[in-house]
Amino acid sequence: MKKIFLIVFSFVLIFSCAKKKNAEPEPDPFIYKHGSLQKGETLANALKNKEINNGEVYTLVNKLNSIFNLRKSHPADSFLVKLDTTGVVRELQYFPDNIHTYRVIRDTSGDFFTKIDTLKLTKVIKRCDGVIESSLYQAMINQGEGAALPVMFSQIFQWDIDFFIDPQKGDEFHLVYEQYVHDGKFVKYGDILVAQYKSGNYDNIAYRYKNKKGFVKYYNEKGESFQKAFLKSPLNYKRITSYFGNRFHPIRKKPIFHNGVDYAAAYGTPVEAVADGTVVHVGWKGGHPTVNGRKGGYGKTVIIRHANGYKTLYGHLSGYGKGIRVGTKVKQHRIIGYVGSTGLSTGNHLHYTIYHHGKPINPLRLKNVAGPPVPKTEMEKFKTIVDSLNNLLTNFQVTNE
Repeated sequence: MKKIFLIVFSFVLIFSCAKKKNAEPEPDPFIYKHGSLQKGETLANALKNKEINNGEVYTLVNKLNSIFNLRKSHPADSFLVKLDTTGVVRELQYFPDNIHTYRVIRDTSGDFFTKIDTLKLTKVIKRCDGVIESSLYQAMINQGEGAALPVMFSQIFQWDIDFFIDPQKGDEFHLVYEQYVHDGKFVKYGDILVAQYKSGNYDNIAYRYKNKKGFVKYYNEKGESFQKAFLKSPLNYKRITSYFGNRFHPIRKKPIFHNGVDYAAAYGTPVEAVADGTVVHVGWKGGHPTVNGRKGGYGKTVIIRHANGYKTLYGHLSGYGKGIRVGTKVKQHRIIGYVGSTGLSTGNHLHYTIYHHGKPINPLRLKNVAGPPVPKTEMEKFKTIVDSLNNLLTNFQVTNE
């Protein structure tokens, strides 16, 4: 009897396993719609384009806006909508970055509630060293880094080095920085802790330091700030087409003194204020007579007054930055306009002039003024940090993960 029972049990077990193996997987009872925001598109419009019910669109958007300010949305932000087979929305997921997921979920009673999921990140310390062949950007990409790291590095040295024209083949860079990972995979860069740039006539190390007030800046080993009063250039440009000094004017066909620098750049390239100041002119600016039927001058122009008798002029703009008007107080890096070719111009470029007490000076030879140094009361703490960062820069070993 016992033997018969074992035989029957084995047969049932084999039959049930075979049935389970051959069974079709359960169908997913939900429908998923994916999308991403296009330039100028709102989330509400994107959801409507996915044929989500209009009434539910505004409920979802309002709920989501309570945990994420949708005014901060950007093109390429992605979303996922989960619907049941009757077309009723069960959940909206919004992904503004690769760390956070903002969720609007329908519960069993039909009401919506919100939730934020955040990846648990681990901070690791990394190092990058290289030699420039063509550009800083390409040299770091060749080291396996992402596009954000050369931007972060150039922002530290931007007051001393114009990375569009200054780097030469053979220049070196060294840096130690933070990186955040999830399950061993890169998610984002943290801060650069210490960075060095070496060229034929420049060799300096920048140390990250957070002062007692909580502000983070970069200083040299003496505690002098890398941040200066004026940026080296007001935009990302392709090349300089005209330098400060005498030149043969391409339209007026005669030698004329050029009181600034012309930067060739794509139409619409943002132009930044090179220093803190107050806008004193927004509009068409003369300077040349009409030539060959074309209205002369710098075209659409912004002029900013700065401390210590300085002014800067930005000419041939296609348009002005948001909120830029006479009397506007601007901070360094504020977008004040966009590259164009208005006025007496042969193509898209920015004419940039610096005036000191009304006299134009060569922007490329400006003797810049450093920002506030490390306070004397914090120098002992700063020197300790410098020693530890120097040790990192000198002795930090790259490890394979």
